[in-house]
Amino acid sequence: MSRRVRVVAICAVLALGAGCQSSPGPAIGASSRANVPLSTAPIAFVLANPSGLLALDASGGVVRKYDLPPDAFPSGPSIAPDGRQVVFALTRIGANGFGSDILAVNLDGSGMRSLVVHEQDNVYYASPAIDPSGRYLYFGRRAGIVSNGTSVTDDGVERLDLRTNARTRLIPDAADLTISVDGRMLVFAHLVKGQVDTLWTANADGSQAKPFFAVKDRFFYLQTPRSAPSGCQVVFSGAGRTARGGGTAGGRQAHLGIPSELYLVPCDGSKIDTIAETQDDVTPAWSPDATKIAYVLGGGLYTLTVATREVRRIGQNDAFSYGDLVWLR
Repeated sequence: MSRRVRVVAICAVLALGAGCQSSPGPAIGASSRANVPLSTAPIAFVLANPSGLLALDASGGVVRKYDLPPDAFPSGPSIAPDGRQVVFALTRIGANGFGSDILAVNLDGSGMRSLVVHEQDNVYYASPAIDPSGRYLYFGRRAGIVSNGTSVTDDGVERLDLRTNARTRLIPDAADLTISVDGRMLVFAHLVKGQVDTLWTANADGSQAKPFFAVKDRFFYLQTPRSAPSGCQVVFSGAGRTARGGGTAGGRQAHLGIPSELYLVPCDGSKIDTIAETQDDVTPAWSPDATKIAYVLGGGLYTLTVATREVRRIGQNDAFSYGDLVWLR
């Protein structure tokens, strides 16, 4: 299990109750030290991990650290269709309870505001993404509940209409979603008893949910599917792949101390190609032109050229131990 996933999993284990609220929250005021640029370089990436929400330049240098409330940890940033704001989940762990909200902030640090606010402890939101039309916000929701005296989780993908504030639960037993570039297809992790099973796909309204892979390969664990910004393919991080003919693909079993891999799949799910080996589960981020994929791992910011499979480390920073990345330019 990746370190990023462990943080959320620990919170889920503590879950005892559930609740949610979809109305937009008030703007979050900035302190006098908030959002001060650390350099004047253009923002190329936004990184979220327990150390904070950071804007990075093309070489991985920190351009800006966004001001966040204390005892709060960001995750799952994605860029809005207008290219001027980032949406992300913010988990709060402390005296004010356990739970997470979904926020938006302009790239310059202004206008931070809540889009979805948890109403009770032990409600967590993740993987927020605005569809290409700019109308709908999709996200995963996990709530801790007690069923027959046992603590369990209630998971699903939901959609918020940003014009009308109408909120709809689309798909049960689902998490970690991505939206195709045309806005018509969702790809997400299907869950069984709160644990990742495999990737599924569905229409944007949640209909016709079904397994994504046309091949019979299985994975011990997988996470963070990400749709390409052009064409029709999905990259994801996975471990412990078992080929359809039996045995392990490439002779490797990954996860839990053994290297994970990045995989590329066309939107019809007809094949699964290994494109890189990593030392842990990572969150892949497509370049805007869909020719490269970036990720952070073990103190480094890396880019992978899809056509050649060449991996380059372009930055080194303590903030790059792990985290969720989005590539802006």
